[in-house]
This record gives sequence, C-alpha cells and structure tokens, in this order.
Amino acid sequence: MRFYKYFLLLLAGSSVFLASPSLAKDKSAYAVEEQGRSTWRTSFDKRMPTSAKQWEYARETQNKGWLKKADRRMLYLVRRWPNSQEAPWAQRARADMFYARGKLKVAFKEYQYLIENYSSRMTDYDSVLESQFEIAVDVMNRRRMRWLFGGYRAPEYAVGHFEDVIRNGPQWSRAPEAQFLIGKCHQEAKELELAISAYGVLGYRYPDSPFSEEGAWQQIAGLDKLRKEYPSSLEILDRTLTATTVFLTTYPTSGNKERIIQLRNNLYEVKAKKLFDEAAFYAKVPKKPEAAIIYYEQMIEEYPKSKLVPDARKRIAEIKGLMVRSPLADPAAPSLESIPLAVEKEPGNAKE
Repeated sequence: MRFYKYFLLLLAGSSVFLASPSLAKDKSAYAVEEQGRSTWRTSFDKRMPTSAKQWEYARETQNKGWLKKADRRMLYLVRRWPNSQEAPWAQRARADMFYARGKLKVAFKEYQYLIENYSSRMTDYDSVLESQFEIAVDVMNRRRMRWLFGGYRAPEYAVGHFEDVIRNGPQWSRAPEAQFLIGKCHQEAKELELAISAYGVLGYRYPDSPFSEEGAWQQIAGLDKLRKEYPSSLEILDRTLTATTVFLTTYPTSGNKERIIQLRNNLYEVKAKKLFDEAAFYAKVPKKPEAAIIYYEQMIEEYPKSKLVPDARKRIAEIKGLMVRSPLADPAAPSLESIPLAVEKEPGNAKE
C-alpha cells in the first residue's frame, strides 16, 4: 500500500516538501525540494540524483544514437529540475533531436517551449529562430497526399509558424523575409485581402528591407486582381491608385516603374469612363440634358488627358444643339448637389 501511494505521488508531479536530513530532529523546519513533473515514459527508466549527472547520462545516450531514449532522459531532466543550469540545454537537445528525426511539427513546438521558458538563458538564440524558420518553409512547400495525383500544397498552414518566428524575433535579420512569406502563403491560397494586408505590414514594419519593394509590388498586383474581379468597386479602384502612388514615391528607381505608370494610366481611363457613362445615362433621361452636360464637363475638367475628352466635347455640342431646337428644354439647369452621384476627384494623372 505504501508503494502504491509513493507511485501515485511520483506521477502527480508538482512540488512537495521533504524534511532535510540535517533538520530531521526539528519537525517544525522543512526544506523545499522542487520535484517537477514525471510521466509514464520516465517512471521505469534509470534516473540520476542531480541535474548535472542526469545531463551527462542523457548526453551519453544521445551520442550513442539512441535518440528516443535520450529524449526520454532529457525530458526527465527538464521536468525534474526545470530551474537548473542544464534544463535549457536539455530542452534544446530535445528539439534538435526531433528536428533530426524529421518530426518537424513536434520540433517547432519544443523550440517554442524553449524560447518561452528559457529565452534569457539561451546562448544561441538566432540558431533556434533559424530552425523554426526552416521548419515553417518546409510546411509551406510540403506536398500532402502525394499518392493522390501527386498531392497538393497548403501554404496557409505555415502562416502561424511564420507569425511565431516574427513574435520570437521581431528584429531578427530574417524577420522581414518571414513577413513576406506570410503574404506569399495567403497569395498562393488565393486569400487576396489577407495577402494585401500582410504585404502592407511588411512595408510598414520593415521599410528598409530588400523584401519591402517586392512586397509593395505584390500588394498592387493583388489589388489589381481584386479590381478585375469586382470592376464596379470604386473602393478597390481608389485603393489601387493609392498603392501605386505610394510605390512610385517610395521606389522611384524601381524596375517596375514603367509597369506601375501604365497601370495608373489604365486606371485613369477607367475612372474617366465611369464619369463618361454617368453623363451618357443622364443624356438619355427626358428633360435632363443639362445634367449630362454637367457630367461631361466635369469629366473633361478632372481627366483632361483622357482619350474620351474629344468624344465628350462632341456630345456636349450635340446636346446643346438639341436644346436650342427643342421647345421642351428645361431652362433651369440642375446643380450637382441635386444629382445622386458621388465621384471622388482623381489625385492626378500618372503621366504628369
């Protein structure tokens, strides 16, 4: 019965109070010994009396190539003496062994545990971030279910891993690359809004990174694709124009400059065409020719370099000619405020 109680106490873990041998006669004095936790994996294994000896014992097992057994003995050290000098060494060794065995998901988790509990006592922090980064890249590129027509990729599964890497080392040298790959994962998963947001964060947090220019270009490419999917959305159109303006201001010597200018010119014509179509609509409304003239003139004023300007001038002349000949023309021209149409002014032609 005593053995059974002792066995349950061993498995329960936690901290217990043991009487110090030197103070055995004084029953009111106790010393606290940190017991940590134990598991079924370590219950029947050989255990050393100190953390230093347990570390030597586990390392000897690891050097023999018995990685599973070495992991079990390292785990016992971490849980039995979590505040010892050897605990972070043992936890790092456990993560490295899982990585070496190809257990990438478990390895990433163990590296994360190492950072969260022993970051101030680690001697090679960047190498841990490097291992986590490589695991995230592997998750992004891995093909699943290869037996089914070659398998498929699910890059979005790597987003959480890259986010952990950035949180663990926001100023690490490869943090901008990790943020860029977050955008790429969303982009390949066809989550365009999430990709655009991720690329925007890249430019905001790491403007001097070599990845920021490519991220800004991919942000514009994503917005342009959204605009083609939703051609009636003025909000997406304006966001695209804003992104191109920021790009040309930030990267004036970029190799994508000409492509950006061409895109802006196309968007310039798109916005002019929307106003032109509004004018054409009012031209068909009985007794409202003046409203059409107002919109044609507004289009000429706001988009003077548009290809539609000659056609707009021609239609203005035609409408005015009809108004002179028509006895039904309304002499009172309506104001813009009376027409239910909101058009934002274009910040300027890309060619200027």
